[in-house]
Amino acid sequence: MENFNTLKKYLPAPIKQPIFQSVWYLEAFAKHFSSDDKLILLGIFREEQFIGYGAFEKNDNAIVFLGMKPVFSKEEVTDYGDIYLSDWSSGVAVQAWEAIWKWFEDNNISALQLDYVREDSETYKIFKENKIARTTTAITVQEVAPYITLPNSWDKYLVSLDRKERKELKRKMSRLDTVKNFHVCSDETLQLDFEEFIRLHRLSDSEKHKFMSEGMKSFFWDLFMAKKGSWEASLCFLKIDGKYTSSIMSFEFEDEIYAYNSGYDSAYDFYSVGLLLHAFKIKEAVEKKKKLYDFLRGGERYKYDLGAKDLQLYRIIISRQ
Repeated sequence: MENFNTLKKYLPAPIKQPIFQSVWYLEAFAKHFSSDDKLILLGIFREEQFIGYGAFEKNDNAIVFLGMKPVFSKEEVTDYGDIYLSDWSSGVAVQAWEAIWKWFEDNNISALQLDYVREDSETYKIFKENKIARTTTAITVQEVAPYITLPNSWDKYLVSLDRKERKELKRKMSRLDTVKNFHVCSDETLQLDFEEFIRLHRLSDSEKHKFMSEGMKSFFWDLFMAKKGSWEASLCFLKIDGKYTSSIMSFEFEDEIYAYNSGYDSAYDFYSVGLLLHAFKIKEAVEKKKKLYDFLRGGERYKYDLGAKDLQLYRIIISRQ
């Protein structure tokens, strides 16, 4: 593929793509953090029919998924790595990776580094079972990505929590009820809402303040405003006495919610504003009949306090046999 415009010509619309393999996400990342001479966009065809693509990038001496290289001061912004296929049946996926590997071999590239590959991905299964000829594979545990499979009612969600977690959540919600509070989510936000999200993100802790540089802020804005097809971006806030105290930036598709990033004002730690905004967001998701609330990468304690379970992520190093 020459560029993203060429790739878009092959894609039917609308089409569901995993968030971090979607063209809109990859294009935003490339715009802010990559140069054209480092990009490798591979179209995948079966009997001349376009069925997917792989987006890669040259990073120092490694070939990685586009989106996976650390940016600025070694910050990471992409949670899951993979190729995109319209048909993930095992035979098709094997053929796709065989074609990808052959392309790299033909271009004198002898190794790939695949980061944050999900344990439920066909890609992980293929390389775990050594199904690609002429390759040697090394797989290591890299990170966890907690998630919640949502029930069909808030009461069932509460029952699904451990007794201690359920009691603690109810206690925190009751404490919040002692002050004037409300939460609000907007799919079409004003610039002012985005600025509040950035302010709260930077207030969270010193590492997040360092992370959210002006360059990173510009990337987040472009992600939020990108034309995403059937995906929607949302900013949610919890207010206490009229003041913004916590925020969540999420991306949503049909019955799935991905909590991409968040922030809170530590001056309101007494009210657990960060955790409770996630709880309100989960409650709203249940009421809207959503099926998945994905916290994405990172094993922070609050995710498990809200009942999340781990999805394992792996690094896969592929080299010439």
